[in-house]
Amino acid sequence: MIGVWGLWTYFSRGSASAGYRSTLILTEALFIAQGLLGIALFLAGRHPRDNLHILYGVVLVLAIPIAASYTSSHDRRREALVYGIVGLVMIGLTIRAFTTS
Repeated sequence: MIGVWGLWTYFSRGSASAGYRSTLILTEALFIAQGLLGIALFLAGRHPRDNLHILYGVVLVLAIPIAASYTSSHDRRREALVYGIVGLVMIGLTIRAFTTS
């Protein structure tokens, strides 16, 4: 959702809104919560079938903060593009993480 929303905003010559940023924060919080649950399951002895699942989880948690380091608060239009691209990558990683669990 954030990928399509960000790209739509960019190509319609809009800028990242407060609602969009709030959605990014919520998305990050949910990925962190999933990561903590995954750590708890791992420590309880429930390991994923494929260790790539762990890598995908780590990348998903780090994706938005890394994207934030490439954006500038002065160019909100570029911010929508960067987060839009990262959002699409996150969709792919999420689907891939489901297949390796």
